[in-house]
Amino acid sequence: MANVSIGIVSYNRPELLKRAIESATSQTYRDVEIVISDNGSTDPLVRQIIEEFAANDPRIKCLFHPVNQGAFFNFRAALNAATGRYFIWLADDDYWCAEYLEHIVATAEQSGAALTYGRCEIVDVDLAGDDRVVKEMKTALGRLAAMTNFVRLDTDAVFYGLFPTALGRKLAGLLRFWRIPPKLAAAWPFLEYNFVSYAFIFGLLSSGGFCNASSENTVHFVGGRSPFPHSPSLGWRHLLLFLMYVSVHLQMESRFAYAAYAAASWPGVMFSPVAVGYLFCRRLGMILSQRLNTLRKV
Repeated sequence: MANVSIGIVSYNRPELLKRAIESATSQTYRDVEIVISDNGSTDPLVRQIIEEFAANDPRIKCLFHPVNQGAFFNFRAALNAATGRYFIWLADDDYWCAEYLEHIVATAEQSGAALTYGRCEIVDVDLAGDDRVVKEMKTALGRLAAMTNFVRLDTDAVFYGLFPTALGRKLAGLLRFWRIPPKLAAAWPFLEYNFVSYAFIFGLLSSGGFCNASSENTVHFVGGRSPFPHSPSLGWRHLLLFLMYVSVHLQMESRFAYAAYAAASWPGVMFSPVAVGYLFCRRLGMILSQRLNTLRKV
């Protein structure tokens, strides 16, 4: 049994997938299994690339799903197929520096943290140098401090960190779309999946804290994407969108509490409503601030 399972999640990006697999297979840390889970890609080149790599590397395990069942299904599938002591995801448009796992695993074993992550740098989009490095979460091995740092940071970059496989499986069921009426989900596609990973992260942190392993040897290069466009003027649809955000955060609170319970963390259960309340108020404040700035420029 390998010490670390790498879960590569794939869908219709053959060239980027090739880069991701090469990144995983060329790691200086060799005690790994690589689970490649393809989510029903329609491009035949995807399967061809996966099978070619698998034929030349016995550490690779392939999962081919006949139809696309959503991104979180694919994340769960990769995790549930893993047999390693530790687990880490790698998206098909991301890649690591060669020493990434070697340093991440050493730091995780030394610290005993439930979640360990390195440095995140955005690639494939035109950004200024300072904007390429994603803000980092501070090390906090205490559970309450780790949960507090996470909600203050308010980003899911650490979702791609290293964690114990057994603990991750207990929380895997949380990786599901929010319950949103289909018509509204079609109108605002981001509503279904925005912040879904937060409950999973919260469960990990409530179990055993976080360790920041950021260095030049632990760089995770993340494929950047264009942001969603904002509507320049307010309307009744924005009131409906606000109500959906309220619904999402109510669902988030129940998932946070469940995550902490699954991780056997009563402090996490008690802290969950505070955490989600803070996140909601913070985001509402940011939205209002952006709107006020827009009105001032008019």
